[in-house]
Order: sequence, then C-alpha cells, then structure tokens
Amino acid sequence: SLCDWSSDVCSSDLRRPGSAMRKAERHMELLELAPGWLDGEGVPPTGELLELVGAWLDEHQRQDLEDPRLFPTPEGGVEAEWRIGRLDLSVEFDPRRGLAEWHQLDLDSGAVVEQQVALQDAPGMSRLGITLQEVLASGYLSSESEEAAR
Repeated sequence: SLCDWSSDVCSSDLRRPGSAMRKAERHMELLELAPGWLDGEGVPPTGELLELVGAWLDEHQRQDLEDPRLFPTPEGGVEAEWRIGRLDLSVEFDPRRGLAEWHQLDLDSGAVVEQQVALQDAPGMSRLGITLQEVLASGYLSSESEEAAR
C-alpha cells in the first residue's frame, strides 16, 4: 500500500505496531537535514525522493520483518540497508543519476550481485521490488531453519 508520509498512520502500518512512528521519525530526520550536513558537504534528500522510497518499501518490504535501516547519501540520495543472515543488501536511491542501485553481498562466499534500474522505470522498479521480496523471503526462511537446528 502507498503511504502518505505526512500522515501519522498508513494502512500497511496497522499490521506493524510502532512502525508508523519509526517511519515518521526517520522521515522527519532525513527531511530536516540541512545543506552541508556532512562536514560542510552533503545534499539533503528531497521530500519527493523520500515519498518514492517510502512507497517502494511499503509495496515490497515484507510486513513481518524489520524495516531497513535508512541513511542519507552525500549526493542527496537515500540508502536502504538490510542484514539478512549472512547477506548484506542495500538499495541506493540516487536522484542525481536517476537510479536505484542494488548491491548484494554474500558474506560467506564473497559473491556480489549488482544491478541498476532507472527510478522512472516503473516496470523495472517493480521487478527490483519483486527481487527484494524473494531475497527477504529466502533469507528469512534460511535464518529460521538455522535457528531451529540449534
């Protein structure tokens, strides 16, 4: 579901107690960054980019898992990061280049998967979201089975 970041609650948050407050707080932190936030450098992300990231995550993030960690990038983008078992995953939303950049690192094998999709390519962003759902599901299932084996 799409979330209006200016509201306190969106439909997807009704299933995730506390999520609306955490998202709203993090959104405000990112929105309130001043130009030069990083040692005199650093462009703050725009409200438009934050809405795009929020809508994409609301649509593709598994509702029963932790939200990703969100960080500003010096270029005015936002990076979403997940740690799923022994997998590091990030998606950087880069408005300057108009790209979403996927970076996946298997910490055991060192295997890296990278891809780029134009932010305005709706079918491509949807496919990237489906990939996120698949990776989150497989990582979630493997971490559950590892815990069950202990």
